[in-house]
Amino acid sequence: MSAPAPLHAVAIALAVDFDGPLFGVLLLGPAGAGKSSLAISAINSCPFSRTALVADDAVIVENGLACAPHRLEGAIEVRGFGPARIRSKSAILLRLALDLSHNAPRLPEPGIFPLTGGEIPKLPFQWRGAGAVAAARMRLIARQFLSGQILQVAQDDKNEN
Repeated sequence: MSAPAPLHAVAIALAVDFDGPLFGVLLLGPAGAGKSSLAISAINSCPFSRTALVADDAVIVENGLACAPHRLEGAIEVRGFGPARIRSKSAILLRLALDLSHNAPRLPEPGIFPLTGGEIPKLPFQWRGAGAVAAARMRLIARQFLSGQILQVAQDDKNEN
């Protein structure tokens, strides 16, 4: 049996606290969407120094578990420079896909991203123009998924009697 074809995506192991489990995030979007840049930002700005790259540009996914092709392990493309070494992890169970290819609405409806042997929730994610807070927003979204809260009503959509 042959290995599945790699996805054109980036997979990261996102730390949401000091010692809990890492949260597998798949970053989707066309070339130039900022997948690698968002991964670098999340890794370098991690307040727990635990967020790590799993795979850049080519993600192999089997039964929800993401890893990199052997030749690409631990390397991420820095646009304008080339491959660079960065904190990495060999594999992660994917829990969420964030799609960088569209502007995200204020309260997006979650979709589904099919994987070999299953599926994960997929959300549009605003990255362009929101770079200073994007990694923190991604970490907060992951925390919400871990706690069971997926999407709630906006704060200013209160029912008034």
